[in-house]
Amino acid sequence: MPASPFQDDGITPEHLDRLAQGWSLLHLASRAPERVTVWDAVVLTAASAHQARLYELQVEQARRLGRIPPRTLALVVPDPEGRRVGSGGATLGALRALAAACPGRDLAGMRVLLIHAGGDSKRVPWANVIGKPFIPFPLLATDETVPTLFDHLLALAAPVPRNLPGGGLLTLTGDVLPLFDAARLAFPAAGGVVVTAPVALDIAQRHGVIGATADGTVTSLLQKASASQLVAAGVLVAGGAALLDTGIYAFCGAAFAALAGLACAADDPLRELLADGRECSLYEEVAAALVPAQRDWLRGRPLGARLSAALGPFALRHHLAADLQFIHLGSNAEIMYHLASPWHGRFARRVLAQCGAGVAEDAVVVASHLDPAARVGAGTLVSDSLLGPSVRIGRRCVISGLDAADDRLQVPDHCCLWQVPQLAAGGGPALVASVCCGVDDNPKDAAGDGTFLNRAFPQWLDDHGVAPTDLWRTGEARTLWNARLFPVQPAPANLGIVAWMLAARPTGSRQEEQWRGSLRRSFAELHERMDAVALLARREGITAKLISHAIAQALDGAADHNLAGMAMQLGGEQQRERVAALAESVPVDAPPAFGQPPRSRLLQLQSDLAAVANGGEAVAAICAARAFAAVQQEVAAGLTLRQGEPVSGCAPGQRHSVSLPARFDIAGGWSDTPPYCLERPARVLNLAIALDGALPIGAEVETLAEPRWVLQLADGPERVLGDARALAGPPDLADPHLLLITALGIAGCGGPGGITQGMRVRTWSRVPKGSGLGASSILAAALLTALQRAAGRPADPRTVSELVLSLEQRMTTGGGWQDQIGGLYPGVKCITSVPTRPLRITVEQVPLIAGVRQELEERLVITFTGQERLAKNVLQIVVARYLQRDRRVLGAITRLVELAGEGQRCLALGDLDGLGRVLRETWHAHQQLDPHCSNPEVDDLIAAVADLSCGAKLAGAGGGGFMGILAKDAEAARRIAVILDGHPGVRTYRWSLVE
Repeated sequence: MPASPFQDDGITPEHLDRLAQGWSLLHLASRAPERVTVWDAVVLTAASAHQARLYELQVEQARRLGRIPPRTLALVVPDPEGRRVGSGGATLGALRALAAACPGRDLAGMRVLLIHAGGDSKRVPWANVIGKPFIPFPLLATDETVPTLFDHLLALAAPVPRNLPGGGLLTLTGDVLPLFDAARLAFPAAGGVVVTAPVALDIAQRHGVIGATADGTVTSLLQKASASQLVAAGVLVAGGAALLDTGIYAFCGAAFAALAGLACAADDPLRELLADGRECSLYEEVAAALVPAQRDWLRGRPLGARLSAALGPFALRHHLAADLQFIHLGSNAEIMYHLASPWHGRFARRVLAQCGAGVAEDAVVVASHLDPAARVGAGTLVSDSLLGPSVRIGRRCVISGLDAADDRLQVPDHCCLWQVPQLAAGGGPALVASVCCGVDDNPKDAAGDGTFLNRAFPQWLDDHGVAPTDLWRTGEARTLWNARLFPVQPAPANLGIVAWMLAARPTGSRQEEQWRGSLRRSFAELHERMDAVALLARREGITAKLISHAIAQALDGAADHNLAGMAMQLGGEQQRERVAALAESVPVDAPPAFGQPPRSRLLQLQSDLAAVANGGEAVAAICAARAFAAVQQEVAAGLTLRQGEPVSGCAPGQRHSVSLPARFDIAGGWSDTPPYCLERPARVLNLAIALDGALPIGAEVETLAEPRWVLQLADGPERVLGDARALAGPPDLADPHLLLITALGIAGCGGPGGITQGMRVRTWSRVPKGSGLGASSILAAALLTALQRAAGRPADPRTVSELVLSLEQRMTTGGGWQDQIGGLYPGVKCITSVPTRPLRITVEQVPLIAGVRQELEERLVITFTGQERLAKNVLQIVVARYLQRDRRVLGAITRLVELAGEGQRCLALGDLDGLGRVLRETWHAHQQLDPHCSNPEVDDLIAAVADLSCGAKLAGAGGGGFMGILAKDAEAARRIAVILDGHPGVRTYRWSLVE
């Protein structure tokens, strides 16, 4: 069971939703940095220069994967001389190093995230190989990258910089993931903040507790005080709880400037700590400097006087996070407990993994390749490993960094086994140490009291014939941590020695002799001698192997892998050359075969791999363009593309005028877009709306006697065409009359051979350009309806909708089916399609009772943002990411389909607050699809009315145009309109549902 104050059984879906939103913001910061306020610097502390180098390599990979935005400085700072100076000393050292890394920059004006990550992982010794912050923890994971605790901390903290306009420092701990709403962290203009959470007394007496006044000012700090002491101190809050000091601290404004000034003083405070030989704690000494009642205690503490002088003018306040929960990875037992938890279905148990049916369903396999015959027991973690067919792993084990592809190996239940590359003296052959222990061993225990591999350590020694003098030198502390147990061998290691160590009743003198004859190191020694570069290279080699296997699966049509996401993890020159070869191996021009992915997918696979390989950018761009062209060909084959029979001889002078509503999409947009809708079920919920009392989009046609086309856009000048040569060859997308010309061709009024029926055509749209209200497709629908009527042909919504799809494919503009259906069918519609050939679309009207309709019209504010929607290349970008099988794209569109159904139910039940939640989550999903669907100006508009609204989103694909905001009530809607209309260029429209 966890030793931390909270257990993960208290974690709710809301906790995970907040973390997921942080992840979304993290992705947005890398893909659309102009929209997100990011950390100026992310700093990790390390215990030594050796550990710092290991962290640096992994931070580089985090940046490569987009976890750290390009404009954020990432810095790893070791304790000076490898000596411990405490969390407070490490904080000062980190700020001093950051100032040196940013010469000439005002450190106090920076937004800095500091993660304390120094120290040995004695209770999780296998994590010493990678560092606790980089323990794999596949919560909210995709299938191509394995998130680490460090990544989750970056996501948790992603909303915070926006709340620090004047600069500041936020500190977190590298082995704890606190789940709370960090976006609500409130900071003073100048001072300190500590995050607190209410806990029962039995928990409080084992941790730090604060006392505070009603206004939030901290008055006392207590460490592991008994229940009676807490009562006597008067620090209890409502219900007899105490306020837990979570260890999350922030320093803002002038207080941060003062702390930075102390760190950068000419008289280096770290020199004072090293000379004194004592440690300074962030949570005790530094915090005490902000609490007047602690000053007497602080005088006798390390750096006490200097901290008081620097921080004395400022106060410490607390931020109450009432529902905060901890995920503490402080020991093997805690990690196994968390891995076994259900996590509301959001914990991925296979990430970047290849394994067979012999792996227990609840085992976690990440970044590993297992032979189909390998066996892994329940509750086990396998990470960064190669396991062959003769490997048998028990229950509740940890296997990390193990190369057992060709070995026969059995690992008993509750054991850890891992390998550590070792630095070879004088450039000798590569060395590797094979290391093992029990999940529940405590390496800090004395040998006589501790356990090793699930047995009393003295018993293990007797069973294996090992004497204490084999493990410890004279005078050394006899602990498991210092025991020289683990053989160091030329790679690949002989795992027979490990098998002998793991055995309860060992047999075979040969393995014992090999153990005795080998160089052996202790936990402490082998991690000091670790070859970090070899470790990362080995992990990249496993990833390359997994990519090769994923390509084979993708080419067989057996699996959808995001190879781009996998390949981005490779950083070495040799690995990139291997990826280039894999790119060339994709059979993009092979004849289609049963079960093979479509050619568009193959071309995108090749593009993804070429983009990662050295010098492959040009090849990647060519393949991406060919992939999009292939999509258009595949869409044409999957749709019913209609071409009207030639029209001629219509009596001249007949006029047909058609006006249609605009559409506002509630949820489900993008699912209607090929190729998604040709491969998966789609659903869209949208409204047909009039603006300012009128149907805003329309067309009028008049039959002419002579074979000419007269084209007019709104009230502009007429253009006369005496032939239809514009229909020959590729469409001219720069031609403003292209839609009209294409519609005339689709309707049968002419073709490359000539004009068969003369027509005067005029179209209009009474909404601003780039509205996002589906105007271009609805305009085509209005025009084709009028042309069908003029020719005496069916002009029902279904026929016209199919004609519009044909028109858009002919124009090569792509797009889905929801826009024209939104304008052709009245009211609220839930529109679905299933991936048949041809596509089958069903339109279901959503009935609204009069009161619900009136409330919807009163509460939904429809506003033009003042910005023309810039949709350039948006379709190509989203389609490319779909072809990549980007899990964020697939997940977002799948969720949009679900949200369309949820929105339908909310409207049918009259639950408009629920509809607001649908709008809000839909907008969140859209930003996963395209980070440029919004911009800082739109973000500011939404934020300006957030307290008055239930949810908001831009219409269509976003990027500008119209926005819908569902107010909390009719009065809030009126206030929203006033606020928005006060912004330059913004206009709120009167709207009504068209029945």
